[in-house]
Amino acid sequence: MLSAILPQAPTLRAPLAQADHASLQTSQREPLTLDELVRQRASLGNSQPVVSYPHNGIEYVDYPLRQLDVYAFRVAQVLARSIPPRTSSAETPTVMSLLGPSDLNYLVMLLALAKLGHSGLLLSTRISIDAYVSLLERTQSRHIFIHSSFRDTAEEIRKRVPDLVIDEIPTEECYDFPIPDEEIDTNLTPSLDPVKESKYIAWIIHSSGSTGLPKPIFHTQQAAMKNYAGHMNMSGFVTLPLYHNHGISCLFRTIHASKQLHLYNAKLPLTRQYLLAIMESHDFEIFYGVPYALKLLAETPEGIAALTRFKAVMFGGSACPDSLGNLLVENGVHLISHYGSTETGQLMMSTRPRDDKGWDWLRPSETVQKYLQFEERSPGVFELICLDGWPSKVMSNRPDGSYATKDLFVKHPTMTAFKYYARLDDTLVLVNGEKVNPLDLEGRVRQNSAVSEAVVFGAGKACIGLAVVRAPDSQSLSDEQIVEAIWPAVEQAHESMPAFGQLPKSMVRVLPADAKYPRTDKGTVIRQGFYREYERLIEEAYEAEDAMTGTLVLSEAELRSFLKLQLADILPLKSQGLLTDNADFFALGMDSLQATQLRSVILRKIDTNGQKLGLNIAFEQPSIRLLARYLANLKTGVTDDGESIVEQMQGMIEKYSQFEQHVPCANDLDGKYVLVTGATGSLGSHVVAQLAADPEVKKIYCLIRAASPIEAYTRLHHSLTTRLLYASLGPEARSKLIALPSNLSDDPSLGLPHSTYTTLTSELTTVIHCAWSVNFNLTLRSLEKDNLGGLKNLMGLCLKAQRPHPATFNFCSSVSAVVNSDLNPIPETLPSSLAAAQSMGYAQSKLVAEHICAHAAATGPRFAVRVLRIGQVVGDTVHGIWNATEAIPLMLQSARTIGALPALDEEPLWLPVDVVATAVNDISLASSTAAPATDPDPATAQGEIYNITNPTPFHWTRDLLPALRRAGLDFVELPPREWVQRLRGADPDPVANPPVKLVDFFAGKYELPEEVLAERRRLQFRTERARGGSRALEGVGTVVDRDAGLVRRMVEWFLREGWVS
Repeated sequence: MLSAILPQAPTLRAPLAQADHASLQTSQREPLTLDELVRQRASLGNSQPVVSYPHNGIEYVDYPLRQLDVYAFRVAQVLARSIPPRTSSAETPTVMSLLGPSDLNYLVMLLALAKLGHSGLLLSTRISIDAYVSLLERTQSRHIFIHSSFRDTAEEIRKRVPDLVIDEIPTEECYDFPIPDEEIDTNLTPSLDPVKESKYIAWIIHSSGSTGLPKPIFHTQQAAMKNYAGHMNMSGFVTLPLYHNHGISCLFRTIHASKQLHLYNAKLPLTRQYLLAIMESHDFEIFYGVPYALKLLAETPEGIAALTRFKAVMFGGSACPDSLGNLLVENGVHLISHYGSTETGQLMMSTRPRDDKGWDWLRPSETVQKYLQFEERSPGVFELICLDGWPSKVMSNRPDGSYATKDLFVKHPTMTAFKYYARLDDTLVLVNGEKVNPLDLEGRVRQNSAVSEAVVFGAGKACIGLAVVRAPDSQSLSDEQIVEAIWPAVEQAHESMPAFGQLPKSMVRVLPADAKYPRTDKGTVIRQGFYREYERLIEEAYEAEDAMTGTLVLSEAELRSFLKLQLADILPLKSQGLLTDNADFFALGMDSLQATQLRSVILRKIDTNGQKLGLNIAFEQPSIRLLARYLANLKTGVTDDGESIVEQMQGMIEKYSQFEQHVPCANDLDGKYVLVTGATGSLGSHVVAQLAADPEVKKIYCLIRAASPIEAYTRLHHSLTTRLLYASLGPEARSKLIALPSNLSDDPSLGLPHSTYTTLTSELTTVIHCAWSVNFNLTLRSLEKDNLGGLKNLMGLCLKAQRPHPATFNFCSSVSAVVNSDLNPIPETLPSSLAAAQSMGYAQSKLVAEHICAHAAATGPRFAVRVLRIGQVVGDTVHGIWNATEAIPLMLQSARTIGALPALDEEPLWLPVDVVATAVNDISLASSTAAPATDPDPATAQGEIYNITNPTPFHWTRDLLPALRRAGLDFVELPPREWVQRLRGADPDPVANPPVKLVDFFAGKYELPEEVLAERRRLQFRTERARGGSRALEGVGTVVDRDAGLVRRMVEWFLREGWVS
């Protein structure tokens, strides 16, 4: 066991064999209810669906459906104490309301309600109290589950609905603990009749309330199942919340298809930076979002490039402006328009070959076409009617059972296809998909004596605007006085409007009393006619919002004062003391409208040097300090993050290089007491396993990102077991391993209890820091807090060691931190320039860390700080286990999927992971703080730096490829460019052909000029100090030595485990 805690069983049961899948398919009927669907798909072993949600920020955790099913079962068991599961299909389900952010807890709660046999009313987080009350009354729901942040809202509702029961949505503590590997029957309602259940209500999803109070729309199990069966059969990424019909449909369509879906973090604002970081970190097939998300991405070439990598980009919730859609399609994005509604389910899509540019022409399938009818409302414009009998239609508004959608379309002249035109009613749909009812605002403004007409506009825009026609007797008032006269009425209307639908004062346009506009016989304005008449005025209003008319040239300090003054008016803060220079705008409650208002005032008042500001500039530079720095640097031509990467790196070095002095203490503990981070990774697992077998080592503390001690132990046990290390450890070795749940960057105490931290300071002799965020797409700034903050906190722990000298600190760096060095071979010293790091945040953060280590070493001669600069790590020498999802194993897998490998002219310096672990431990446990003086240019003031790479290279084509053939792979050799082309033209299904997921990465690496490739081939490293510190690196040989036994073991592992889908 690990210490005194019994190791937990693996989270997932063993995957089903092919024969098991076949028997499942033949013996099980199609599920009739949502819970049946979840349980059936959760039983599919490795073929089960996976839902991914961020544990923190954009750090995603994969949740196989069986895990979520068990989570929901646990929550349902807890809820069953107050909400008994139904025991008979003669009972009518109770309607339970959900109100909260669309996070993991919300998802588990959805599934738990289905297990109890009850119906869920999914409430938007952005409607009024009146709307909530109306929905609860109309659905007879008297029990609401809320996120804690909605407690005040729920209490306001209960004042109107006195018998309302309020509970909080269960959180992770209720369900997130290890799952045994034995079968768990998660069916809480086995006595219910699935056929009868299919007629009951699964979800109630409400309309937006755009023409009044929102209407509940009842989805039966049968209708929902029909709707979810119409999927794209792709793994994807969705930004829509689960309480929106499109969002929950994406979820269950993915479950139906047994694919993987990544949900956007409900705690984060929707920004281009987050979207790009997520998209570049994962291999998605399809993107689901509203046009607002597409607009954010389309603002930069990087955003458009990210969208081109999807097999399909699907939007819904509102129409995509022609200009935006055309821009994306012309740049290679496979944009698919989706049309459906909460009332009808999915009806039409613009599915077509990729070379067909008709993204906005919706093609109904033969199945649905006979249920669609188009009725002409004006010349060439037709309203869509969904006829009775369509299985996913859940509402009718005509005597014959059909549903008139109020959506208008135009017909394609030559094929059966339709283009969305507008809504028949007055609803305005903004670019982000939110809907605004303008009637109350218009009515209130019209009541002012200075106004004869008021028309709200803004379809497809980021915010609404208002056109005001003067009354005939208002000529003595200026336009500004008209605006001030109506503003109290506008503010009254805002009280019942969501924030996204409110009117910025700068978006009011005043028209003369004799302005001409279309009206009915009764004198009512014809809205669409008004928009056509004043199209130019409307466009000019939005252009003015974006116009760079500011003339103020302010210093950075003056910009901070300016921004603070503007934000005091824009943000309704309880205390202005919260508005500090470093306060995060999103954390202060800034919404999209307020972000737009701040952007507008900057453009109107500040000279931006002709530089355009992105739509989400307030969230991309999310504090007064960052935004002021960004604006100040626009004058110097710096338009990225306000400072160069090297300046950012230097600033971070200075920020994290302040250390306390160590206070020497006597300590009579014998032996080594080691703390290791990253113990659940490949290298970290081998490090702790070897330490545990060392008789000099008494304890190994493993800091693991986990919510509880049992989760920390479970993760450590699983990591050691899957790498075949745990079985090799005896009881004494296992007892040395102590897993501690921790968050390195949370606080100086590493997120540990005070007593635990104190114990560490009294025992530790050595810290080995293997953990780092391995995400090659995140920026340096995004990696700062979790990584550099954690580094500083760990060094602080070393300096608090109650021993005669600090605990030694051993940092596992990467050769990527120095690959652009101006020296070759690269010495075991700090590079002369911070520009030596590879051009990605990961490498840059590693080099920053190396410099921080050098500063720490300079705090005193007794603080031994070592930088272990590690090169390419491959499978271990005993079993050949190598993560099959890494780039090189995927490249090797192409021998199986496309029958070819590239003939590279490269000389890799690979080291087996267990050899690297031995070197790390040898150097880290060394009692001497001085390295052998073998380096021709020692830099002892920098601490000790070791290049842990193989001193002996091999040739890829002359050495490795023949060894791979002898190991059992059959392939042809192709020039790198031809290999990339063959991979690009092969099966695009990443399940059947996993290497295709990295085809663009490989293209970027090998479709380069020969001189660049030649420079890469010549890169070498000095390793004298490393070899002096660890005999494991002396005579290690290459992976192709000794009959290429390591190559054979790695291939055997891949064929037996790693490449088995």
